[in-house]
Amino acid sequence: MINRFLLAILFTLVLSGSASANEMISIEKYLSDKDPSDHAATTYSLIRCSGLELFFATIMQEKAPDVSNLSKQKSSEFALFASKLDSVNSNRKFEDSAKNMINSSQEIMSYYIKDGKKNWSKTGSYFLESYIDDDRLLCDYLYKSYIQK
Repeated sequence: MINRFLLAILFTLVLSGSASANEMISIEKYLSDKDPSDHAATTYSLIRCSGLELFFATIMQEKAPDVSNLSKQKSSEFALFASKLDSVNSNRKFEDSAKNMINSSQEIMSYYIKDGKKNWSKTGSYFLESYIDDDRLLCDYLYKSYIQK
């Protein structure tokens, strides 16, 4: 319960600290003042990546279903990794952690969609020239370095 509470606080702080133009700040900016051993921050970052991949799956569904399916798979892998980490660090049942992570990932996806639409109206891209592209680069690195192995 405490870890879920910490995630909720972290999520609220990240959202409340963001500019009114965007729903969230970049993952890198969020992590900038966190201790590398902060498991809640690591879990939150993994769930942000999961939500980001769901966002990509959503915007690519019609134009590139294969890419969309790949993003859904990556989202699941990020959520699984986050669920394992949360379960171990909170002494919570894995099933409970997984449920929390999936719900959080879907909520985060909705914020990426809002910010992506705002970015589209300004730039003609859902993510280029925004923090979303920075998150994409970071999550790609995390996926290739830790999740995919």
